[in-house]
Amino acid sequence: MDYKNGETVLESTSAVATVATTKDPVDDDTGGDTPTPPVIAGNIFSIGENARVPSIDAGKGAVISYPVTSGSKRISGDVQITAKLPDKVYFNTASSTQTFTFSRERTHDVELDISADSSLESGTYPVTLTVSYKYGGAAREETIETYLKVNGKTPEEEGAGQLSVVNYSVNPASVNAGRNFKVSLTVQNTGTADFENIQVALGGLATEGFTMNGTVDSQRISSLKAGASTTLSFSLCSSEKMASGNYNLDVTMTSGESSYTSKIFVPVVGNPAVDDEDAPKTESTPQLMIESYSYGEGVTAVTGGEVFTLSAVIRNTGKTAVRNVKLTISSTMDEQTGGAFSPANSSNTFYIDSIPAGGSVTETIDLLPKADASPKSYGVDFAFSYEAIVNDELVTKEVTQTVAIPLIQPDRFEVTDIQMYGPVMFGESLNGYVSYVNKGKSTIFNLSMKVAGDGFTTAETETYIGNVESGSSDGYDLTLNPTQAGPLSGTVTFTYEDANGDTKEIVKEFQTEVMEYVEPEIPDDMLDPDMPVEAEGGMPVWGWAAIAAGGVVVLIVVIVVVRKVVKKKKQAALDAEDDYDDEGEQQ
Repeated sequence: MDYKNGETVLESTSAVATVATTKDPVDDDTGGDTPTPPVIAGNIFSIGENARVPSIDAGKGAVISYPVTSGSKRISGDVQITAKLPDKVYFNTASSTQTFTFSRERTHDVELDISADSSLESGTYPVTLTVSYKYGGAAREETIETYLKVNGKTPEEEGAGQLSVVNYSVNPASVNAGRNFKVSLTVQNTGTADFENIQVALGGLATEGFTMNGTVDSQRISSLKAGASTTLSFSLCSSEKMASGNYNLDVTMTSGESSYTSKIFVPVVGNPAVDDEDAPKTESTPQLMIESYSYGEGVTAVTGGEVFTLSAVIRNTGKTAVRNVKLTISSTMDEQTGGAFSPANSSNTFYIDSIPAGGSVTETIDLLPKADASPKSYGVDFAFSYEAIVNDELVTKEVTQTVAIPLIQPDRFEVTDIQMYGPVMFGESLNGYVSYVNKGKSTIFNLSMKVAGDGFTTAETETYIGNVESGSSDGYDLTLNPTQAGPLSGTVTFTYEDANGDTKEIVKEFQTEVMEYVEPEIPDDMLDPDMPVEAEGGMPVWGWAAIAAGGVVVLIVVIVVVRKVVKKKKQAALDAEDDYDDEGEQQ
């Protein structure tokens, strides 16, 4: 990297290609030609000069761009560019691969719609662009190493809220130009602060693009607690003048002075009448793409250790049929897990005889997430290998697309049975203790505790505890004041929200006995000061007999009696000493 006028500038990290001759005959405007193309030494593709390093804020989404330049006019046909992002930076789209035609232009902007995890620290992170193309009829592949700047959160921003579109769907999945369709958005508060009065508005509407179909372009969410989510539905219409392609809509979520933006993509099948008249008439290699995918109806995340079914709609976007399609589905490798998903009950390789031009097929596979994987989004790679007849020639093509699947861990928040230190006599406080532990891999949110029951009062009936991280534990002391003698019972209810934003409750019951206080009548023979005791203040022999015969209730009465006997003996000794002193003074 270099710095120019105070800005970070990308330096070309790939060496510019050189050839065996001093001039590329195809680049010569005089129209010269040679039987074989020059030999390449180095890379043909590179990042444009003086390009700025794109940046993104931690915990937010953005569309970043890298200008990729070709060093030769000899590049023809489709050029595929696949981006590999750093850890904790995710794609907001289904595919990480884009296709360009460099025969008409020397430079294309590779735009990536991404999101950065809120835990990322400020710094510059590596991004790898893999370029696949043909040169002189031979398939080649190059890599371009570039960078992404992440702006981490400042300390005062820690714990702030974050509104994001975590999932969306288009119905129908592919929209015909001039037809109505619906978009469903799942908006989630991924931060730790609650939001009130949220306005969700669609942007990017235009007369010759997308328009609302009898509804307004914004909706209101009254409130979203930390971790909670809700789904909104919008009715739209596409213009008849739209050409085939993927179009984006902006989603702006505003609450007070806080505003967040996400993008969604709508695939449109245009009318032939609006095709570009200047487009090249030669056939291009058909492109297979993942049009949509699902991991369960209404499911926003899969659970570690539980098998789920991944379903993907694969469409041939070209004008030529493809055949002998081999599809391999595998978990994207990462440093922490080496891949979070593994096939369950089947092979991960599929064979498809053919897919017609514009046609689609649906493939499903059962996957098992690792039980110990950290909660976050993980990638699944779809590697395609297929054949097609292009310009009367058989062409073989390979391409890999990646989809992102959020993973959560099972809720394993546990509460122990309540220990009550009783029975007690009426007029005394009753104490108890209850403990809890989060054994799961995910944080639980907004934990609170409520004490309820009959026959007692307490200073705190409701207590807010807050978030409990994975592996954390704690306890709570109960202090109850009985209001009457007899049975005492109640409940302690723990309420919290799991990683999906669902509210859950755990109820623990307790009961004990409150005894009526009775002033005991002590027989005179038990007040004999000569009655033997084991030691001063100790338990008399008859007290131990009473314990054995009468149990717990008698024990309490005995303790009261013993205290009175000891006190009376001490008082008698003091009176005797006073009498002795008085007699001495009289003599």
